[in-house]
Amino acid sequence: MVEKLTTGTTCIGIKFKDGVIIAADRRMTAGYIATDRTSKVYELSKNVVGTTAGHAADNQKVMRAMRGEIKLHELKVERSVKVSEVAMILNSIQYNLVRSQGSIVSVILGGYDSQDGISLINLSPDGTIVPNDGYVADGSGSIYVKSILDMEFKENLSEKEALALVEKGFQASFKNDTASGGGFIAKVITKDGIKDVASKVVKTQLVNE
Repeated sequence: MVEKLTTGTTCIGIKFKDGVIIAADRRMTAGYIATDRTSKVYELSKNVVGTTAGHAADNQKVMRAMRGEIKLHELKVERSVKVSEVAMILNSIQYNLVRSQGSIVSVILGGYDSQDGISLINLSPDGTIVPNDGYVADGSGSIYVKSILDMEFKENLSEKEALALVEKGFQASFKNDTASGGGFIAKVITKDGIKDVASKVVKTQLVNE
């Protein structure tokens, strides 16, 4: 009997008063821990960040292609890309991949544009676009994160409060999901652009223990 390989990840997107945080763990698995030093958070443009769950090779290929597609779009329209436009381009790629090749690519997008302001969008691997007003989690560890976000998220969090909530979510994920780990990378997107706010290892116990 061949043992099924287990893979997974934890990705989080959360809005706060002035922006949005996009974060993901650093573990890559293939039935074993391949590395704890990968990055699943991608700067797709100067105002949009994405993080991925699913097949690692497919995710990396799609994110590399997206940077080129976005640049071409910006040259065509002579302005910065809107987050909704990135979502539509990605949606078309996802829809075709899952139906033609069986590739699994799930994406959380966060960004800012002058028309829509701060946006947080979940792109399901089946091709569904799901806008989110507050928060979203994806990957094998998301069930543990969602339980915390459901209870503790509130409107108009400060950046510091939102980052603390993200870290607490990863603590729960790392304790319960062996496919997630290696610390996490987080980026903040506001009207002023993108900045790194975390690249760290977190303890695996919950804060309130």
